[in-house]
Amino acid sequence: MHVEPALASGGSTAGKYSTIPSGKRRFYGRVRQGLYQYLLMEPAIKAGNLQAPEIEDFFSMNIVKVKGGMPMKNCGFGGTCKTKEKRTSRWLDFKTATDLLAGAFRYDAGDVPDFLPGVKVIRAFAKKVTRMEEAINEGNVQEVQQLYAKSKLDLSRYLPLVELEPLDSQDYTHEWDTRPQVWCQGQFCV
Repeated sequence: MHVEPALASGGSTAGKYSTIPSGKRRFYGRVRQGLYQYLLMEPAIKAGNLQAPEIEDFFSMNIVKVKGGMPMKNCGFGGTCKTKEKRTSRWLDFKTATDLLAGAFRYDAGDVPDFLPGVKVIRAFAKKVTRMEEAINEGNVQEVQQLYAKSKLDLSRYLPLVELEPLDSQDYTHEWDTRPQVWCQGQFCV
């Protein structure tokens, strides 16, 4: 009797509910929306208009993460508790989503995210954009323009590492749905 050997792949590519596909479903919309809004700032930055609405929209705390005044479950001791509103900016959401997406592109559970190429590149990008935000608040047009150009180079290195289209793609010319994608098979959804 001839027995065929069992073959299986390991790492994060083993199975359709593993790290990379899950990361794509959860973070691609948020990353693409962040890229769209980041690129919208470019004409204003090149023109030296640091008060442009596109720049304000990117850095303002205008995204509601938790709606305030909603009743909370398990409040304790029969009290009536309400949620407090929590907000974030497109920049902070983009920073988090790009880092988490880069961390999802690992091929072994033992890989430390800090050492992954995509994580290193996007964290270098984040440092530049954080400094760029400070320079915007200081009104330093020249520094903002330099940091934007340098951070854009980081993004162009990051995108292929997470299987996204290049910066000049039509993908970043319109808004994106930032909600995680849900896939269902029968009663099972991820």
